[in-house]
Amino acid sequence: MQSMPRPQSENTFQVAFKIPDAWVKMADEIATAMSQPGVTLTRTDALRAALWGGLSDLHERHVTRKGGKSKR
Repeated sequence: MQSMPRPQSENTFQVAFKIPDAWVKMADEIATAMSQPGVTLTRTDALRAALWGGLSDLHERHVTRKGGKSKR
């Protein structure tokens, strides 16, 4: 099976932090559920999607709606 292609970006940063074991298990389950024939999603894909969704939501609620400005 083929892995999901990663987006090319010149502005990426590697971040390392610890997460609970339960989150790792959830990410594995999500990756399995989201995978399709010929495209296998990984734990990292699931965590990246969750992080993006959460960041987008928080940005909308706390920056955009309040008229604040992003620092990046």
